[in-house]
Amino acid sequence: MKSREYYSQIESVIRDCPIVTRFSIDFDEIDFDIGYLKGMLELIDGAILHFIEFVEIKDNMVNRLKYKYHWQSGKGDLIARWDNVPHHQEIETFPHHMHDEKGVHASQSMDLKTVVEILMDKMDFS
Repeated sequence: MKSREYYSQIESVIRDCPIVTRFSIDFDEIDFDIGYLKGMLELIDGAILHFIEFVEIKDNMVNRLKYKYHWQSGKGDLIARWDNVPHHQEIETFPHHMHDEKGVHASQSMDLKTVVEILMDKMDFS
């Protein structure tokens, strides 16, 4: 798999998602194996998910060198944000973590498909 194929997979996940009403996504193919995706999903409840992924593909494995999935209400209030910015060394899953109104928490490494599944579950759409 190359970065362009990965982008196509991400676009399919978004297009097939029943909670997405509108979306925009930009893709920058830095190399055959390296790509940068940035986008926004508008959701059926008025919330928005902003995301970025900087990915490297090796041996058909996707390595998300940098990611951020920022879920906010229609009014702009943070609901949750998952990222791997290396600034919370105290978290057991460092550098992977999640922010919400209660603070910073441990989180597994995330990807857009997993985040969309979480959103669908929270909206009772699974």
